[in-house]
Amino acid sequence: MKKADSNDKNKKISIKHRPVAREDIFVDKGRDPHVLKNLYVTPKQKKLPPWLIPLSIIIFLLLAVFVLLPALLSDANAEVPQKTDAPLQTEHVVTYAGVGDTAVLKRTSAFVFADSDKASTHVTELLLNESVVITDTSRRDWLGVDLGDGLSGYVERSALTADISSLSPDNVLMKVIIRDPFKRVMSHARGGTLLVEAPMGTVLYADYHNNGLLRVKLPEGQLGWMNTQGVFLLEAEADLPLVDKFGQSFISTAVAFEHSAYIPGGQTKRGISTAGAVRLSALLNGLELPRTPEQLMQVGENVNLPRTSAQPAIMYLRPGDLVFFHEKADEQAFDLMALCLNGERLLLGLNNRASMQIIKFDSNTALQLSERIMTVRRLDEISD
Repeated sequence: MKKADSNDKNKKISIKHRPVAREDIFVDKGRDPHVLKNLYVTPKQKKLPPWLIPLSIIIFLLLAVFVLLPALLSDANAEVPQKTDAPLQTEHVVTYAGVGDTAVLKRTSAFVFADSDKASTHVTELLLNESVVITDTSRRDWLGVDLGDGLSGYVERSALTADISSLSPDNVLMKVIIRDPFKRVMSHARGGTLLVEAPMGTVLYADYHNNGLLRVKLPEGQLGWMNTQGVFLLEAEADLPLVDKFGQSFISTAVAFEHSAYIPGGQTKRGISTAGAVRLSALLNGLELPRTPEQLMQVGENVNLPRTSAQPAIMYLRPGDLVFFHEKADEQAFDLMALCLNGERLLLGLNNRASMQIIKFDSNTALQLSERIMTVRRLDEISD
């Protein structure tokens, strides 16, 4: 045992086989090699596509040419309407009315019915801002009204207002009469929301006029805006003058009602009667006529047509004549009316047709009607 120990002591260890600690090349000098080193990766730099900048420039130029430049040119010489002192929108004061008081229509139009029932006969149709006198307030949803021209009936209570400020020509610049079928009245001078459509023949008053814009007074204290296209502009107290060659212009205006929806008593292009077409055509040419066939039977002069076997009586009519026909079974009962046009034609609404018709004298319908002529009236303005 002792001999073995001595041998171990004398054994030499070669330097060549001594273990050597290898240096970690990924560890900083002076840093513990067993601690992980943080690695930092530089993110890849994002580059804009080469086509993006040219495209942006093109879009900007297009906007400048087609949007900005026209807007600048159109507004360069336009004066933006300014608010004025009269009468600006204020808090509306509710006004109550009773029998004998005046009320104003606040809708585009509303029918006057013979009774407080929509199934009853149409007496006529009121237009925006027309006034009536209240005669009956006993019905919950209806008001009895008098139109002041001998006509009376019932109108839906919700269609009327007791505020009559829109009827006054005081503190206004001019009277406005609508000659387009319908005119949009907006909440603002440039755009805004639609307040109401004013039908042909509506009379309003404007307190502002500039650069083709009008500010008009509406029922219930509202103010609305419209442009000056499709309207007549008059002095506040003036009426439309009678046009030259009234007969020709009157008939030309009436022809435009062909194919309009036919509604008995109607007074707008959305539903017109023959009497309504006659009244509006005359109004736009400076002549005021009543609303109903029964009233129109009293205007102008009576015309006695020859009744011979040579030709039907209808052949003796002249352009502008108002023709009234009786029922087949009752010569005293009125049935329908027509307006005589140029070229031996009649404008009329037939009970079996949905729209206004123009028929020729030699048509079967006209020849049958010729046997039922009740009376013919010729307006003084187109009489010889």
